Amino acid sequence: MLKTAEIMPLTGALGAEVSGVQLADLVKRNDSSNAEQLFQMLVENKVLVFRDQHPDPQTHVDVAKLIGDLAPAVPMYPKVAGYEDIIIIRNDDDNPPENEVWHADMTYREVPIFASVLHGVHIPPVGGDTLWVDMVAVAEGLSAPMRQFLTGLTARHTIQKGFSFVNENGQNDRAAELADTINREKATNHPVLRKHPVSGAETLFVNAAFTEAINELAADESDAMLRHLYSCIDNPRYQMRVKWRPGTVVMWDNWATQHYACGDHYPSFREVQRVTVSTPRYASLGLN
Repeated sequence: MLKTAEIMPLTGALGAEVSGVQLADLVKRNDSSNAEQLFQMLVENKVLVFRDQHPDPQTHVDVAKLIGDLAPAVPMYPKVAGYEDIIIIRNDDDNPPENEVWHADMTYREVPIFASVLHGVHIPPVGGDTLWVDMVAVAEGLSAPMRQFLTGLTARHTIQKGFSFVNENGQNDRAAELADTINREKATNHPVLRKHPVSGAETLFVNAAFTEAINELAADESDAMLRHLYSCIDNPRYQMRVKWRPGTVVMWDNWATQHYACGDHYPSFREVQRVTVSTPRYASLGLN
């Protein structure tokens, strides 16, 4: 089925729009060769965009399972009724955009999640786009002396940094969930330059949401270096942008990219639903 799909690259750096495929049909066929091909397309393109899908919750979950084993959902978000694996990210009068920063998901875990599958459910008429950046290309764009300096350095990632806004905004219920999660998810260290466990490509693996510090540097040195590395992400030649439509599904490789949900739609209503994949199913891994 995927052999007849049309794959249109979206930028010179990353991303492809896939047409001629209905994900629901892919799930129903339960064909391992199609699932492996989907996985390979994802690793090669880093972000895949599927239009006019409108998956029901079970299909959404099953699509994610095609590429790997599911990760526990982040507890600070509501879930789709009957589907604990699907979180709801909703913006309305009571829920303004809250995390407008470049980030990779859940890097505070010892093994960061491999991928996410996001379904656009309610899309505002204008705004609310999501951007992705190719962290392989960002790493390749660093000078050779900078790459040499960063090689061997590690950075500390924590959930409390990424969700600090919960306490700052006085969201008491979510703050209680965060405190409980912090007790289970301790600080984790990852290489600043990390090899992608499937492709082997070197990635810059620090992000403004969850990275607290570079361990081997003094605090002021770490802060200055992180600011510089984050500034490299802002180069448009490494980026792509998706304009959502209802029924659009986007899956991305969280080990090779970061993303940014633009809040320019607010106060218009926006809802997307996400399933996360912990580890891929079709590769032999040497994690970290």
